[in-house]
Amino acid sequence: MSKGLDFEKENSALLIIDMQNAFIHPEGSLSKMGLDTSRTSSVIQPIQQLKEEFNKQDRPIIYIQHTHRPDKTDAGLVAKVFPPIMELGHCFDGTWDAEIISELRPDHTDYIVKKHRYSAFYHTQLEEVMKGLGVESLVVTGIATNVCVESTIRDAFYRDINVFVPRECTASFTEEAEQGSFGNFEFAFARVVSVDEMKNLLRD
Repeated sequence: MSKGLDFEKENSALLIIDMQNAFIHPEGSLSKMGLDTSRTSSVIQPIQQLKEEFNKQDRPIIYIQHTHRPDKTDAGLVAKVFPPIMELGHCFDGTWDAEIISELRPDHTDYIVKKHRYSAFYHTQLEEVMKGLGVESLVVTGIATNVCVESTIRDAFYRDINVFVPRECTASFTEEAEQGSFGNFEFAFARVVSVDEMKNLLRD
């Protein structure tokens, strides 16, 4: 049902969500908690390809970085839902765990927006940055499909932003969770495409 969403290159941006050591690296906090980061690391190369294409087309790239204070005062219910991960120092500000992975290190022209909750829009500067850039079409990538990515996509839809999701560029820690989110996207919130389809839309 969401295939009617329009993509306009001149007002588009690439959003890269939570591609941080915590979520991707085998020594990150989620891996230490027992989650399978081999699934999340599979999106690195496809996102690299899209980032390269956005750079070629001179379109903005916005990184979302999940962080928490070491005293966890900004974690809210996240600390109660996932107490073991917070004890591992999950995404504590200024730590290696919170850093964006080296394979996708931001360029000096990229934008970085920090968040403390699942949605990249909740109490952040993302909407302000997008308005300043004139963004009306958002290509959403990153981790995890069923948590921060889906929360962000829903919030973008509520703001009348056209959302496109390259299937290879987002993953969850289980296939079941991932497929459930893709079903939600396609039904009501976003247009799901392949990386190659997204590249072609950018080149048109």
